[in-house]
Amino acid sequence: MVARIVSGRSIKGALNYNEQKVSKGKAVFLSAVNYLKDSVALNPAEKLFVLKYRAGLNQRVKTNCLHISLNFETNEKISAEKMQEIARDYMERIGFKDQPYLIYHHQDAAHPHCHIVSTNIDALGNRISLHNLGRDVSEKARQEIEIKYGLIKASGRGKDEEMPILDISRLKKAEYGNYETKKTITQIVNTVVQKYNYSSLAELNAVLNCFNMMADRGHEKSAMFKQNGLLYRMIDEKGNKLGVPIKASRIAGKHTLDKLAQRFEKNKSKRKIIAASLKQRIDRALKAQPDQQGFEDRLKEQKIEVLYRTSKDGQVYGVTFIDHAGRAVFNGSELGKAYGAKALLDGFTQSARQRVTAVNAVRPSSTKNTILNTATSQIKVQNQPGGKETYLPPAKSTNYLEMLLGRTEPELAPQPAKRKKKRRKRGQQTEQINL
Repeated sequence: MVARIVSGRSIKGALNYNEQKVSKGKAVFLSAVNYLKDSVALNPAEKLFVLKYRAGLNQRVKTNCLHISLNFETNEKISAEKMQEIARDYMERIGFKDQPYLIYHHQDAAHPHCHIVSTNIDALGNRISLHNLGRDVSEKARQEIEIKYGLIKASGRGKDEEMPILDISRLKKAEYGNYETKKTITQIVNTVVQKYNYSSLAELNAVLNCFNMMADRGHEKSAMFKQNGLLYRMIDEKGNKLGVPIKASRIAGKHTLDKLAQRFEKNKSKRKIIAASLKQRIDRALKAQPDQQGFEDRLKEQKIEVLYRTSKDGQVYGVTFIDHAGRAVFNGSELGKAYGAKALLDGFTQSARQRVTAVNAVRPSSTKNTILNTATSQIKVQNQPGGKETYLPPAKSTNYLEMLLGRTEPELAPQPAKRKKKRRKRGQQTEQINL
């Protein structure tokens, strides 16, 4: 059995995580311990109220949420009743016997496991210390529970054993919940780390991401980052983190950050030869002056993936080539200036302009040819004896004689011009007759 303890500041967040699993059919609510109401009669609001009320007894404590997962081996068959019994025993051994807590049985992974949500504020408002809870208290409780319930021991597993390295052609993307998480992570990480050539953690992650995996150093201000810690974890197609991560020191091979740094230096001596082969294949794809999509399709046929690195505002600032055939990953700038993101995108733009210019140059000529052919076909007639063709226009019939003989309208003489009326002289007055 493996116990993982996470402390936090959001009881609501931890509760919602488990309740959403229940609503999606990926988890089952088992029981509520130290609640006044029966477990089956509780709704999510009532579950949250008890925990928040208890945490509110000490307003000074900010980290007041405890989220624990108990993980069992894939081959172990554990009923819901036994899982509840183990969870209660574990909580008692770590000093949380009298605390209110909720138990959920999760069913979204290959191995059986349960989650426990509680608070570290007791009934008197005192804080239960979480400092080194896992190392000093939980580890002892875990070992005792393994013996008591006859569970498969977790101690020593994965430390000395060597996981088989898969062939690249057999390596598939990780699917969370379909297979045991630790085994899947170990197989993919071991294969990629030992089979591919890379020179930085970012380049290693570029390959791992292709298999829904990532090497996570944590936030820059986190203690893990400052201490050069490293986790391996699953992700989905969008890069969202899934499941519980595995420490680099706990998987077979122990691919920690220090060991990876040694491999970075070792790989650099082989990169020139690999880079030359990759550049030749990229040049062949660029020779046809394709657009961006055509360029990527041509490389994909050669098992080369192209990843464009973009900033938060959507600007492309870099490109990475993942050569699955040559088992190497390179940044474009490392191959040469002509293979950088700016040079490639500018080349695609120039090629697009040249294609538009070529189309516009051909279009008027084709239009002229169409007009010429149409005109030619109109004047092309069969007017020669024997059916010979001529391009001279045929003589049109005027029919002047028929027009003269067939005239029936009378020819009228022109009408004389009308006489203008004389204007009266000034001063001339008309007689007025008074009636």
